[in-house]
Amino acid sequence: MRYPTCVLSVAIACFASQTTAWNHASETKLQDALESSGYTLIAFVLPSHDATQALETEWTSLQKQEKDDNIISFDCEAHLKTCKDLDVASFPAIRMYHRDGRMDRYRGPQKAREFALFLRRALRPTVLDMGGPAVDAMTLLDDVVIMAHPDPDDDSLYERFTALAKRYRLRFSFIMSTQIQAGSALTCYNNLDDEKHMTSELATIQALEDFVKLCSDPLIPELTRQNEVQYTKTGKSLLHYFASTDEEKELYREKMRPLAKKYAEFLHFAITDVNDYPEMLPAVGLKAGSKTGLALENPNTGDMFPYTKKQKITPKTVEIFLDEIIDGKIKPWNQGNGQEQEDEEEIAHEEL
Repeated sequence: MRYPTCVLSVAIACFASQTTAWNHASETKLQDALESSGYTLIAFVLPSHDATQALETEWTSLQKQEKDDNIISFDCEAHLKTCKDLDVASFPAIRMYHRDGRMDRYRGPQKAREFALFLRRALRPTVLDMGGPAVDAMTLLDDVVIMAHPDPDDDSLYERFTALAKRYRLRFSFIMSTQIQAGSALTCYNNLDDEKHMTSELATIQALEDFVKLCSDPLIPELTRQNEVQYTKTGKSLLHYFASTDEEKELYREKMRPLAKKYAEFLHFAITDVNDYPEMLPAVGLKAGSKTGLALENPNTGDMFPYTKKQKITPKTVEIFLDEIIDGKIKPWNQGNGQEQEDEEEIAHEEL
């Protein structure tokens, strides 16, 4: 069962965001924080930048949830030299400073919940040793948890697993089970999508990397300029859901997960942000300027199947839409020279 959103203390997405003015640290407070006996999580910002203004609500939500004086923001427009001395060159920049001199850079989504997860991972040991009843609870520690099960004769597993954990420690959580077994193996828990994977192919670095990717790839990803090739080159079709807000995206993911699992062998359910890809709407047969919509793309043939019915997009209507394409009841939009096709028109069978 997928873990409830509010179970973990890091799941601060449950808290309503409140717009609050920045309360930037002074240079003295910044220095005190950097010299403290604990850690310091700092958002270096330029208040005049749009990206900084978008970050404000998420960062203040994090501060309220954590109630931690070592989570601060710092105005680099007012204190340019200080930021330059700390080698801060791009904004906003979020960094974790440890008391032993280490520094971790945050490179994830600028959301309060993700900041909190990053904070937990950065403060934990790279690999947690766990055994007994605690193991079950620890599988819910993070969105993605990777656990190693050692064979007593596999002397190198700990070393290989630790090397893997060091590479990904700020993105996922790693556990070494103290319960030994015959034949080393890894188990991965993707708690966002309620997915579990196992492998005993541990001999090569590439095998370990492939396993991490298999486990951590979201069931319903959001397409970006960085990952779009990854999903268009798999041989599967893409079902694009166009949205403009984070709330719409999360609601779609929640409702469509069961359907995405059912069709996972044949297609990718994907979210496409209309703000980032406005040109895609008319390209797939949807009205330019729309704020939402649905369309199936077959990258292998170039065929596009826009959802043009008036019914609301729900799991039921989406499954009917997909089945009609499979049964050949919907003709590819682009085969009609850009003209919408009548729903009743029968055509040759088209595979997803």
